[in-house]
Amino acid sequence: MADPVELAPDYYLSNFRALVDFVVARYENLLSASERRFFGQFRSLATDSQRLYVRLLSRKGVPSTAGALFRQYKLNYAEISDLSAAVEQLVASGLLQHNPSLALEEILPLFTKNELLASSPEPLSKSLKRPAVEQALLAQEASPIQHALMENEPLLAVQAAEHFETFKLLFFGNLNQDLTDYVLRDLGLYRYESYPLEREQLPFRNREQIEQHLRYYDCVAEAEFALAADADAINALAARLPAGIDGDNTLHRRLDRLRLTLARQLERLDALSEADALYRQCSRPPARERRARIAVSRGDTELGLALCAEILASPHNEAESEFAQSFGYRTAKKAGCSADWPAPPRHKPPVETVALNPTGERVEMLAADFLAPGASNDHCFYVENTLFNGVLGLATWDILFAPIPGAFFNPFQVAPSDFRTADFYSQRRAAFERRLAELETGNLSTWVWRHFDEKQGIANPLVAWEALPEPLLTLALERIPAQHWLALFRRLLGDIAHHRNGLPDLIRFPAEGNYELVEVKGPGDRLQQNQQRWLAYFARHQIPHRVLHVEWTAMSGIEQP
Repeated sequence: MADPVELAPDYYLSNFRALVDFVVARYENLLSASERRFFGQFRSLATDSQRLYVRLLSRKGVPSTAGALFRQYKLNYAEISDLSAAVEQLVASGLLQHNPSLALEEILPLFTKNELLASSPEPLSKSLKRPAVEQALLAQEASPIQHALMENEPLLAVQAAEHFETFKLLFFGNLNQDLTDYVLRDLGLYRYESYPLEREQLPFRNREQIEQHLRYYDCVAEAEFALAADADAINALAARLPAGIDGDNTLHRRLDRLRLTLARQLERLDALSEADALYRQCSRPPARERRARIAVSRGDTELGLALCAEILASPHNEAESEFAQSFGYRTAKKAGCSADWPAPPRHKPPVETVALNPTGERVEMLAADFLAPGASNDHCFYVENTLFNGVLGLATWDILFAPIPGAFFNPFQVAPSDFRTADFYSQRRAAFERRLAELETGNLSTWVWRHFDEKQGIANPLVAWEALPEPLLTLALERIPAQHWLALFRRLLGDIAHHRNGLPDLIRFPAEGNYELVEVKGPGDRLQQNQQRWLAYFARHQIPHRVLHVEWTAMSGIEQP
């Protein structure tokens, strides 16, 4: 990792310029005339004016119909030599509005309670709470109060912020990120992989696609209100959702996620028909699960079982398949037709119970010491979700960062944009299959060590560098058979969002050879579903595993973490 550096006082301006320049260089033909004008206005400003605009654009001002509001005399930035001149140029350019015409209720939040009390033509008690003070002022004539508050106190309203939203969307691919990613790079906290970012690889292809993404985020902003209101508000919001763009899987995933949230709340409000209709528009889990539950709750057992059968015929993931098996069996049993629905299989892993003396150290570390005492030649490492994910990330590094169209929006991505989706594997299926076939012949170590050396310290969503010491990697690559690696990789790649978690805590390498995976459970702890799924998978592929239940000896009262 690079040594941290001290940031320049106006580092934020350099980052902002880099962002807008990147977007214009690659998407200028998709920008609206007003967005291009915004870029030109900003780039024509003096440096101090640019600094002030970016400062204000990045801060959370008081929202108003004129834009985010600030009090000019409350602004103080050491790197801006002449703030008044910067304000004047921004106002002249149209990127700031000076003393906008606003209703009294919009400017009150800018001032302190004491300032509000002093502005009132009618004396108000200092014992009043702020909301009561504001209500008392609003009940009076507004003009004298506004004059008293704004006399010698210029107010500034930031303009064109909506255009920067478009630039952020085009750069980050979403409106949840900000310029912090640049800061992390500049501080040396992250190093990012290099990948092509030419126009042919970029995700946005036309203006309608941009508009639909922006409309989606508008709906996300409205969702909190709708979910807290009633079924009518939720249905109205659902009707305003964009239709989606063919080929834009990112937008379809986001729309599905929002529809699932809205439909689930409709269920809670007992608007089951509306919820079912919304679930029908979703192509991802748990839409079919929720529809099956709704059908059975309404007495339509036949439809509920039909949906379970549909899931089993073509499951999206293991969790959905397990639901269909379990819910279908219970529903059929209750309806008296369980002969067609066998009970779901359950794997019982090998279990050992040991009594250990609590020392205040984590139970997994105590278990590791128990399994590989210092005097023995056994080795035991705490790996949990880091070893197999990490080796997969190293073995397929070049595939993970391959220039798939739409995978990368900007130079600061730890992972491709579809990494946690079902599209991740399908988009790269041929490359992954070629690599897995190559690994089957014994080339895993070659790929792992190559990328371990070449990519050391670069961010990868599967690789936790600090958790992959060379002694661990060496033993794992020597002891774990190729067919076991391939089985593990195939399950991880099949549903990386869910399967990258739930792996056993420890890996043990006995002195006599071989290896085993050990899931540790302390007193009162139980296996989680994702852990149970992994243990069942190990059994099907003859991967050595067991569960170690730890009980405390009665000789110590130390509280465990």
